[in-house]
Amino acid sequence: MAKWMLKQTTADIDAITRQTGVSSVLARILAVRGYRDPGSASAFLDSYKADLPDPLLLPDMERAAKITAEAIGNRLKIVVFGDYDADGVMSTVILCTTLKSLDADVSYYIPSREGEGYGLNKPAISQLADEGTNLIITCDNGIASADEIAFAHSLGLQVIVLDHHAIPCDGTKEIIPDAEAVVDAKRGDCQYPYREYCGAGICYRFSEALFRMLQRDWSYLKEYCLPFVTIATICDIVDLTGDNRQIVKLGLPGIKDCRQIGMRALIHAAGLDNRDISTYHVGFILGPCINAAGRLETAGIAVELFLTDDELHAKQLAERLVSLNIARRTLTDDGVSLAYQLIESREFLNDKVIVLYSEKFSESVAGVIAGKIKERYNRPTIVLAGDGKVVHGSCRSIEAYNIFEGLGSCSDLLIGFGGHPMAAGLTIDRDRISDFRSAINSRCGLTEEDFQKVYRIDCPLLPEAASLDLAKELEKLEPYGKENPAPLFACKNMFLQRVSLMGKDNKIMRLFFADSKGHRYEAMDFSNKDQLQEYIVNGFGLKCWLELLMGKCSNKISLDFIYTLGINLYNGREEAQIKIVDFRAGNI
Repeated sequence: MAKWMLKQTTADIDAITRQTGVSSVLARILAVRGYRDPGSASAFLDSYKADLPDPLLLPDMERAAKITAEAIGNRLKIVVFGDYDADGVMSTVILCTTLKSLDADVSYYIPSREGEGYGLNKPAISQLADEGTNLIITCDNGIASADEIAFAHSLGLQVIVLDHHAIPCDGTKEIIPDAEAVVDAKRGDCQYPYREYCGAGICYRFSEALFRMLQRDWSYLKEYCLPFVTIATICDIVDLTGDNRQIVKLGLPGIKDCRQIGMRALIHAAGLDNRDISTYHVGFILGPCINAAGRLETAGIAVELFLTDDELHAKQLAERLVSLNIARRTLTDDGVSLAYQLIESREFLNDKVIVLYSEKFSESVAGVIAGKIKERYNRPTIVLAGDGKVVHGSCRSIEAYNIFEGLGSCSDLLIGFGGHPMAAGLTIDRDRISDFRSAINSRCGLTEEDFQKVYRIDCPLLPEAASLDLAKELEKLEPYGKENPAPLFACKNMFLQRVSLMGKDNKIMRLFFADSKGHRYEAMDFSNKDQLQEYIVNGFGLKCWLELLMGKCSNKISLDFIYTLGINLYNGREEAQIKIVDFRAGNI
């Protein structure tokens, strides 16, 4: 069972309510999230109205802009070296758009996922040098490429690193590559007040710094690039607080109205015409289409979509991305099924960190498979793929475990690794996988308590208070994402009266229930059908479950619910919608 924890606060809720004009419910949510006085609460709600801090506060930013400006002025050949995920694609697009608008001699290079792997590599650097490149600007990679950057220098190339990943360390000493400039907010000497940018966020601030240094009007490019950095910020699952919240808050409305024809073509191909684009649409529809290019073919398809000025070409590229994403889903489903078979046939669940390897896994979707396994078992998961001597892996972790540090503790067994606390990648000799699995499990320090899912409840709230007005007011907290999730509410002792099954495989439920006063309510549940059916059948019998499906249940079944509150639009009518997140037996 998951652990339910009600957030507590000693803040003056009445003061926040009076001075900000919000309801007591919203005031409490703000307080338990750390905005404990009217000033900080107002600052959070209005943060998108302020200017971002000076980009020159980022380490080496002024130097990076100056070197690039000189390269443009001297007509040097610049190559943007990107990455194949949505963040890397958008970073590449932002830099290419910026540099082209300044009449730079610029092109881009993105390594293949399976052929080359992540980040700078020596064969690619040699190729670029042979093609007459003078300056490489990495984006969404480079911070862990000290050897490759030294190699580039030996060939006469300059390198600027624009990255956001964790800094490699030797003990407590940071290993910062000896590039001409290294812009990364994770650096220990960073004076910038916010550190949680994605790669595209760093590129976006670099573009601003470069435009200002050259005394060019930034306002047009700012508006043009905001949709790109917004998509990357959402898809890379960085914190939606501070600068990131401001970027996404301002950038989301611009996605639908983006003037770039490729964006419009993708929205149309994905079936999102005339829709207000939300973080859900970006994270689960548009983003996966962009990611699919780098997973199954080449990320260049997605980059070209967002750089082209040809409407017919944009339409073809967008349709190709949607088609690739459909194929990606099939590969993922097959991989997840195989992973479940491996886990159930062996004693993987005795492991604290699940390490799976199969030649049948597709490297292109290893990270997606790892994410699915992590969600199901709530354990850090590493999926390794490849049939050669050297294999590559993707990692997804839980809140209690920093997977980047975990890989670091096993660096003696790895060829290389990099990433974040919650997601990372690695390269390893295939014959060392067993040793690696043993080592990371013995060194992880996790306990069984760490694997228990925890729901942190913002506010107790009876369904009668879950009104449309409150649902609309909660929109002030958006955009939702990492470190700023949709508020969780809880209510006790609701009496289940009917269950209506819907959707593919009847996995979606509409629940009909009543409170102790006899007031009736409805709620949707998209994830707990099997668990609820098992609870009812085991506790009250199969007949009771069947009666619930017919709305004729005579049992008094009391449940506690955790839920979110949203707005459902149906036939032009808005209504508040309760979405069940978790349930447990009530205490009548």
